[in-house]
Amino acid sequence: MSKVIKLGNYKGIQATVHIRPVTQSEIDREVQLFLDERATLKSKLGPVVEGDLTTIDFEGFKDGVPFEGGKAEGFQLEIGSGQFIPGFEEQMIGMERGETRDLHLTFPANYPAPELAGAPVIFKVKLHAIQTKEQPVLDDAFIMSLGAPEIKNVDDFLAAVKASLEAKHADEQQTEKENAVLGALIDSSEVEISEEDTARAIEQHITHIEMQLASQQMTLEQYLTIMGMDEASLRQQIIPVAKQQAKFEAIIDEVIKVEGLETSDDEVNTQIDLLAQNNQISREDVLGKIDPADLKRDFTRVKASQLILNHAQFTEVENDA
Repeated sequence: MSKVIKLGNYKGIQATVHIRPVTQSEIDREVQLFLDERATLKSKLGPVVEGDLTTIDFEGFKDGVPFEGGKAEGFQLEIGSGQFIPGFEEQMIGMERGETRDLHLTFPANYPAPELAGAPVIFKVKLHAIQTKEQPVLDDAFIMSLGAPEIKNVDDFLAAVKASLEAKHADEQQTEKENAVLGALIDSSEVEISEEDTARAIEQHITHIEMQLASQQMTLEQYLTIMGMDEASLRQQIIPVAKQQAKFEAIIDEVIKVEGLETSDDEVNTQIDLLAQNNQISREDVLGKIDPADLKRDFTRVKASQLILNHAQFTEVENDA
């Protein structure tokens, strides 16, 4: 079990946070994304250009040998999305339906799978189909077709987009506050971190990843295949974050002890329902992955974190971007 050698001052921590107003370029970008999501797809003849949606088969080879996670059939790839390693989508530009092409690429030096990091490879790609997107016209008729009672025209829609971005900025500011204040407390405290707590933190991160993937109808195994890495590599990546988490939890538990904070069973049940709703899974699935006792502990830690934030002193600085 980790041991707190020195608990830093957790009341009256001073931090600077940045206020970022919503810009017109942000609104324009969100509108384009919104229209893009509602675009219709039409089959296209001729060469691939940026923005096209392609259907491909591909297989990757390193030193002439296929590598794990480098093969897929009927895969849909939007050119210019940056979904694949640098050069993959760029080298597909100009391909035509039915064409097969060898893409000569190099994996980034920081690629998660060490056996592929910095390695030259060849992807054999066969192009089956090309589709192009046609965005709807942003006018009052289109807005009315969305069926949102509170949004009746383009002006209402743009106001809603701005309000959504303002809420996003507020969330980002809150995250900045938390990172600054709790980070300062971590830096000012001294903790002997146990291997047991680090291992537990790693498992918690894996569980969190699995729950996020489940909400997207994806398994951890499928995710690792897409990322071109194995679970051991993922766990290795998590270690530094897990150690920081273990240190933070030891500090927060010390604050809980000093302040005498507690969480009731009713509060725990409410949190279980919220987790099920937010991750789009059943209450039973949540209980299958999370022990209520662990949830009670975590919620009490949230209370302690909030206490620290409530006693912090913030200086706000406005940013233009």
